[in-house]
Amino acid sequence: MAGKWLPALIINKSWIFLRLLVSYQVVLLITVSMLKQTISIRTALALCLTVLAVGVISSRGHFRGVSPEASPVTDPIVATFGNRSLTLGEVEKTLALPLYALDTQRHQMLQQAVQRLIDEQLLEEEAANKGVTLSRLLEEASESDAIARIANLPAPIKRLAGSQTTALDAQEQARIRQALIVSLRRKADVRVTLPNLEMPVLEVEADGDRRLGPDRAPITIVEFSDFQCPYCQKSVGTLKELRRLYGDRIRLIYRDYPGPNHPYAPQAAIAARCAGEQGRFWEYHDLLFDRQSSNKGWDFASLSKELGLQQSVFEGCLNSGRFREQITKDLQDGLKLGITSTPTFFLNGRPLVGAQPLANFQTLIDTLLAHQPLS
Repeated sequence: MAGKWLPALIINKSWIFLRLLVSYQVVLLITVSMLKQTISIRTALALCLTVLAVGVISSRGHFRGVSPEASPVTDPIVATFGNRSLTLGEVEKTLALPLYALDTQRHQMLQQAVQRLIDEQLLEEEAANKGVTLSRLLEEASESDAIARIANLPAPIKRLAGSQTTALDAQEQARIRQALIVSLRRKADVRVTLPNLEMPVLEVEADGDRRLGPDRAPITIVEFSDFQCPYCQKSVGTLKELRRLYGDRIRLIYRDYPGPNHPYAPQAAIAARCAGEQGRFWEYHDLLFDRQSSNKGWDFASLSKELGLQQSVFEGCLNSGRFREQITKDLQDGLKLGITSTPTFFLNGRPLVGAQPLANFQTLIDTLLAHQPLS
């Protein structure tokens, strides 16, 4: 192996050739001196060998750590213990969701910085082209009918103020500045090419009987939710609208994630599962969110009567607490996924966190559907 790459390495490392060349030049000079002066052949030979040895030894140190081009390590080992090891990929997998949240914040900061820099440079260029200061540019803009229209003003601010000499206050400056930026952007054909953030795809268990939609639907939405969470309540209408828009193309699966700051949520989760034993989980689910209160729980028996459930069966289930283990499993699965708040949704494994607007769901669903193989 070494014989295959060593010559190429020496050719690429021109500094090694230079060092050896210098050594040989010294040898040549000593030889010439020997011919011109009275240095003995033995002395000259000793000097030549010494110089050559120094040159070779000093070069060897640089070869010692060099090896053939190694293939890049895609999943490096970050820890070892006993006979086991941990790779970076294994660690990142347990933190995929919180790492994605950090990446999202970073991406948002980059987007804001890009827009801010564009605005600042457009204003600076416009002021430079007119040969005025930035403050004077804003003063001129405050007298412009076109800028007033963009700012949704009936007339330029200067005219509304009734004075051409009064300086703009901070609020007026901000309004005129923004309208001027809009005008400059229209002329500049601004295009932002900042790469989109790639979503992680997580392995999320989608089993259980609390589901809506066909099993073969191309889009599966797994929701981790909390009946006492106000943001989860806001998402109920959004999910219903998604089912109306996409029909059998989506499947919705509900999983429990009652928060520690919601004392009534665990029992509500049990009550909903008990209603599910009588085939009314989703109806009870809707009633729990509809009657949600921030400072008190629910009358579970009253809700069951409202749905016409068999009271003795429902109350027996509720008092037995037999669904606690399943709820604990949902919690543990959520913790492994890195969930820190509710609601958290996974669309074919891709996370959406919080009470997202309908448009955000649609964008992701449409993208996933567009990449589905044709049947």
